[in-house]
Amino acid sequence: MDHDDRKRRLIRSTAAVAAPTLASRLLGYVRDLLQAYYLGTGDSADAFTIAYTIPNLFRRLTGEGAMTPAFVPTFTELKRDRPREALWSFGGAFFWDLALVMAAVTALGAVFAPGLVKVVAYGFRDVAGKWGLTIFMTRVMFPYLFFITLAALASGILNAFGRFFVPASTPILFNLAVIIAVAARAGSSREPALVFAAGVVAGGVLQLAVQVPFLWKEGMRFTFRPSFRDPAVRRVGRLMLPGVFGASVYQVNFALSRMFASGLEKGSASALYYASRIEELSLGLFSIALAAALLPAFSEQAAARAMDEMKETLGFSLRLTAIVSFPAAAGLAALNAPIMRTLFERGAFGAASTSVAASCLAFFAVGLPFVSAVKVVAPAFFSLKDTRTPVAVGAAVVLVNAGLSLALMGRLRVGGLALALSLSQVLHFVLLLAGLERKVGPTGKGRWMAGAAKAAAAAAVMGAALRAAWPALGVDAAPFAARAAALLGAIAAGMALYAGLLWLVSPADMRSVVRFLKRAAAKESVP
Repeated sequence: MDHDDRKRRLIRSTAAVAAPTLASRLLGYVRDLLQAYYLGTGDSADAFTIAYTIPNLFRRLTGEGAMTPAFVPTFTELKRDRPREALWSFGGAFFWDLALVMAAVTALGAVFAPGLVKVVAYGFRDVAGKWGLTIFMTRVMFPYLFFITLAALASGILNAFGRFFVPASTPILFNLAVIIAVAARAGSSREPALVFAAGVVAGGVLQLAVQVPFLWKEGMRFTFRPSFRDPAVRRVGRLMLPGVFGASVYQVNFALSRMFASGLEKGSASALYYASRIEELSLGLFSIALAAALLPAFSEQAAARAMDEMKETLGFSLRLTAIVSFPAAAGLAALNAPIMRTLFERGAFGAASTSVAASCLAFFAVGLPFVSAVKVVAPAFFSLKDTRTPVAVGAAVVLVNAGLSLALMGRLRVGGLALALSLSQVLHFVLLLAGLERKVGPTGKGRWMAGAAKAAAAAAVMGAALRAAWPALGVDAAPFAARAAALLGAIAAGMALYAGLLWLVSPADMRSVVRFLKRAAAKESVP
């Protein structure tokens, strides 16, 4: 298979993830809009945000963070070398081993919820009612961890078989479960935050359940046969242990930021959450989808010992990531307040909430391209079964983030926490790339870095133009429909300006992107 064919496969796999991911992010916005309406940035919002953070952090660590990067390369290698029956023997054993472990973790999490809340939200102890509500909702939502971790395993298996659309669609069900629960019960509930918590658990159940028929179709049978002694299971376990930390540095840092935010003004933790949701929407449009497609692709290349192909895929992916993420970052920074005002300012989410969340969003924008780039580089380590390097890098990044947070939060308050997160991600990317080059040799970074610099320059001009033009529209006090139309028009104009500028400064990259997107749209089956 030539380089063009590999790139086309990668883009088509990314597109298979991006389409449902976009739908999920849009529904996620509806979910967040309901949360802003019913909870705002008050005590209940802070309590729910922290209570959801705790099982969700464990999910990031044990699911996508450690388990998926350790499991997918091993499963891909065995799929290549073992008979189908032996492959599913390993898959079934690992499924039930993971289920037993996560059942124990879930039970322990519910029992020790007060201690976990004390660590993550130490600032809540002095607020009447807030402390107890956070602990109770943490216990309510811990079962979500059990279901979502098994759902992440199911997604990894299906991705290894080239099925990307269904796993990427499962968050749609999660968001729908929360939206339906809130629409049905929040208006009449004395504590709407509890309705959100119940919806989270229902969403986790659905994310696992919808994938079971597709696993069955691929050949997996769910006979209860756990086997902690299986050599392949133990190999995945050995890879997971260091990966629990290394693969989820951003989530660990974000949990640390929420911990610091709990000691600041009321609403700081929830403001950080709302701003992060807009950042994740931008990531979900491309970077998260690309990362999901890259791990199986890298794993196949690593299993075939095709290092040159892996480097080519890496460089191509980083170039695409830069072209997409820099204008997204510039747009978020330029229109931070209009975005937060238009999307969330209603009900319990007032002008003060908008101001605080908008400052967080502007600082998050600084790190967006680097968060995206980390999602490209990290799977290369996991495909090579190297989880130790990301751990060493992650430890340094967490320490730097903690130091920057303490230094910046005094002056910038919760915005300083967002800026610290962004700056730490710049370091994260630089260290990961350096570590990868020590492992596999030069990655040809000169080529994609030149394209990234041109993309950054074009995005900066676009951002400055949007920032200058927005006040002239005079729609900040206009009705929602007018503000939304103006915002969409500004975004469209910014995209057109960026595309024109990029065509001027980097025509080769623009032609490359257009050519491969056209090929991705061709009527061929998704790999």
